[in-house]
Amino acid sequence: MRLNDSSPSQPSHTADSVLAGLDADQRTAVTAPVGIVVVRAGAGSGKTTVLTRRIAWRALNETADIERTLAITFTRQAATEMRTRLAKFDLDGRPVIGTFHAVARRVMMQYLEDRGKTAPVIVNNRAALVQQCMTADERKISLYDVLATIDWAHARMKSPTNIVEALTAPDAITPPMPARRFADVFAAYEQLKKKRGVIDLNDFMTAVVNDAAKDQRLRESIRFQFRHISVDEAQDMNPLQYEFLKVLLPATPDLFLVGDPNQAIYGFNGADKNLFDALPTLTAGAHVVSLPSNYRCTPEIVDAAVAALAKDNQMADAVSRRASGAAVRYERCADDGAERQLIFRSVLRAHSSHRAWSDIAVLTRINSHGDAIREELTRAGIPVRSSRRGGEWGRAVASATECTGRDDLNEFAADILDTGDYDKDSADYRVALQVRKFLDENRSGMVNGRAFGTWLSTSADVEESDGVEVLTFHAAKGREWSFVVVAGADKGLLPFVRARTPQAKSEEARLAYVAFTRAADELMVTWADIRNGRKSGPSPLLPALSTAGRIVDPPTRDFRRLAASSRPTKDPLAGALKLWGVKKSATSGSHPLTDRQIKELARRKPTTVQQIAEIVDDIFANRFGEEVLAIIASAQR
Repeated sequence: MRLNDSSPSQPSHTADSVLAGLDADQRTAVTAPVGIVVVRAGAGSGKTTVLTRRIAWRALNETADIERTLAITFTRQAATEMRTRLAKFDLDGRPVIGTFHAVARRVMMQYLEDRGKTAPVIVNNRAALVQQCMTADERKISLYDVLATIDWAHARMKSPTNIVEALTAPDAITPPMPARRFADVFAAYEQLKKKRGVIDLNDFMTAVVNDAAKDQRLRESIRFQFRHISVDEAQDMNPLQYEFLKVLLPATPDLFLVGDPNQAIYGFNGADKNLFDALPTLTAGAHVVSLPSNYRCTPEIVDAAVAALAKDNQMADAVSRRASGAAVRYERCADDGAERQLIFRSVLRAHSSHRAWSDIAVLTRINSHGDAIREELTRAGIPVRSSRRGGEWGRAVASATECTGRDDLNEFAADILDTGDYDKDSADYRVALQVRKFLDENRSGMVNGRAFGTWLSTSADVEESDGVEVLTFHAAKGREWSFVVVAGADKGLLPFVRARTPQAKSEEARLAYVAFTRAADELMVTWADIRNGRKSGPSPLLPALSTAGRIVDPPTRDFRRLAASSRPTKDPLAGALKLWGVKKSATSGSHPLTDRQIKELARRKPTTVQQIAEIVDDIFANRFGEEVLAIIASAQR
């Protein structure tokens, strides 16, 4: 049983108490010898738990100095989650936790301050700069595609002088213009940044790598500050991040890396999964640990995800540790309109089965497909959580960045937060909250609107409104929901039509694996016979499906036993728990408790959610613990 670090903290902690609740594989990873440790952590295997427990365990057994500990993540949300979990251990000190960009910015800003140099300005409108480097005829080309290619070049450590050769490689990104012309635009963009005295986020990391190669004092300073290093989602590193990581490492590294090669899905952005595979050879004596247990997904969902990988001859040793659940539903739709209607009805059904809107997600391979589904749900009155902040957000941020000092920023926040004139869901209100958070976290040093803008770009977490989430497969990585619809599992969409090389097609199979394993309890996969007026059909990554009619997996064995599960029992509490589970299973297709768990709950009569987690598991306890406690209390009256 895996202990969830989001559970209430214990009164005190020791190195041994940090290991409580871990399975054998997780314990092996957390207590691995000091050195280079590579943890191959499958989806739902508790990788964040392992990473945070490793940091806490090392600090509490005094094999690591918490103040010289660094944890690198790929998202701000992941960094926040790690800080929250570590805070529960009441450690004597705090590690540095942040994204690659945030850590590189921190290092470079300190370096410049030590040398008495002015901090650089981060460009706030890269698209405008790129547009100035293009001809009038070229401005019909997507600026996003041009910037994506520039970012790919930075990630692969390519300059305008060697980018043409790099773009001819089989695994290269497809530029939105001829390679030689792109090289000219790339060069002009770099020159324009220098002329304007601005940099973009990639430049921080490039500067650290380049300056450290020339300045021994910088290398020594970095390695003194960060002695114990952890990296989350290490399979997503690109060559620039890999070189930056090597700058951080002393001759005898203390490095803990967690990743899953089966979730390497950012090749288009410059990531290279082969770097993770090569990590054990970085030095002699690396320790490799595997975490195959999946505590998130039911066996049916894990099997579907592993089968999608197998269609591309990729393997995953993932094993679900949960009880059998609802069968994966593979739904055939006549066209994309019928698919949207099916998704609407399925989302409504999922919500009516005691799920919050935020427990539900619809995942698509491409943004445009998600936009149509988002519009359909909104039109039907279903709340949709927006991840697009739009012009109002940009305007509010621009107003904040114009503030000239701490007093101005304080006044900006107070005018919005303390007057009652602003709706709490407005962009102004949410930006003001971030300003106040920035002021709280930065009580010394440079504090003005420009510094706030930099902080917001690299360090801040921005909460979104509640509702069903409609995301691409890429955006969903690292997340989980109770009920997930994977929409548009058509040939041409999955694998995406632009994935032509074997490497790209393999990444598409991993995308399917990632999308499927975002579902904890229930998964529905849809495809259409006709999409956008053209003939389509099921993705080759799906099981062999008949196209003769509507496709739904048969009921699970648990569902077929529901009638038997509702028979009276001698123990009234056991009977009440069994009946409660039958009602729950009316929509999910499976009883959430096994007979053994029901008997144990009835025998021990737990009085806390934590005690329920010890009998069943923490996922069940977090979702149903309060309901079960109410049933137990009612039966004892």
